[in-house]
Amino acid sequence: MRCVSIVLSVGSASALLASAARPPRTLTAPTTSAAATATREAEKPVLTLYRDTNGWCPFCERVWIALEKKGVVYDEKLVDLQNKPDWYKELVPTTLVPAIEWHTASYDGTPGSGDLVWESKDILEALDDKFAAAPLKASDPVAEVAEVLNASFGFVYARNLTDDEVAAKRVTFETALDELDAILASGGPFVRGAEMSAADLELAPTLERFYYQLPVMKPDFPRLDARPGLRKWYAAMDAEPAYARRVKGDEYSWTAVTSSFLRIFGNATDGETAAKIEKADGAAAALLKESLADTASLNDAAAVAEAAAALEKNRAAVARDASDQAPKTQPHVARCQTLQGADAAIDAALATLSGGSAAALGGDARVAAAAIAARL
Repeated sequence: MRCVSIVLSVGSASALLASAARPPRTLTAPTTSAAATATREAEKPVLTLYRDTNGWCPFCERVWIALEKKGVVYDEKLVDLQNKPDWYKELVPTTLVPAIEWHTASYDGTPGSGDLVWESKDILEALDDKFAAAPLKASDPVAEVAEVLNASFGFVYARNLTDDEVAAKRVTFETALDELDAILASGGPFVRGAEMSAADLELAPTLERFYYQLPVMKPDFPRLDARPGLRKWYAAMDAEPAYARRVKGDEYSWTAVTSSFLRIFGNATDGETAAKIEKADGAAAALLKESLADTASLNDAAAVAEAAAALEKNRAAVARDASDQAPKTQPHVARCQTLQGADAAIDAALATLSGGSAAALGGDARVAAAAIAARL
């Protein structure tokens, strides 16, 4: 669910496709030259990153940003957390993500043939040991960061609490934010000063999603960037290519999965939660409709090429998702009936992204195009 608007019109159907992230809080995105991208892709990967399929795992995101920041060339293998494959459970003792596998002399492409490291903190420390540039200092935690992370979850996803208990959790979260904001406002723009560190990598996944989700789930709570220090921090993160160009989720993605999070962590049969789910799905639909009029992204040749490559590489998974008749997330999004319909929509998307023309879609393929737009 990490995307930016690449717009595709196929007959009367339009599909929003995904590419490298465009920060919605800034006017322009940090860019990476085509030559630099090509050079990097030609290099041999030094490790494999094992992470979640959805891009929701905050621990995976920390490692993902770190790899991008350090310029490490790596492979990826995605792990379905709802149906973890046996090979991964045998590979990693905790069975959790993320994990990395160093491509040592013994590595032959088979999972487990290299050296494994798991747990995000241990991985970050290992990356610092191996790549001294852009030190992350993962071994030196910041207490105010931990307090924000702990308090945020308890406040946002509070269940079965009295009004007084909810109010107390809000105060705890606001206090934690104030203490963190004081650090950022007095120095910054990052937690440790001028350079991004592991402390910022810890914050990013949570503050990224709640920037968009809090207005839906807690509409009376002030926006997170209303605080001056956090406002500086958000701007600095949005200007960091390792985060904003490659990893960060956009407004639509996080708004669209808000209802899924409410179903997972809340009680969907509760009237208040059900109303929030309906509001979140409505907000996501409005953003998707708005994006369909935005064709400017098609002028970004690098982003278009990356979107096409990603869609081609993952087309089997995209087709399965678009035709899934028992979806675990976004069940309100209609899916097509056949893989053939999904493949037709993907072919039309790739044709448009390559500068060609696509035949008008109808029937099952049109449903698939709408599902892909909503899901990517």
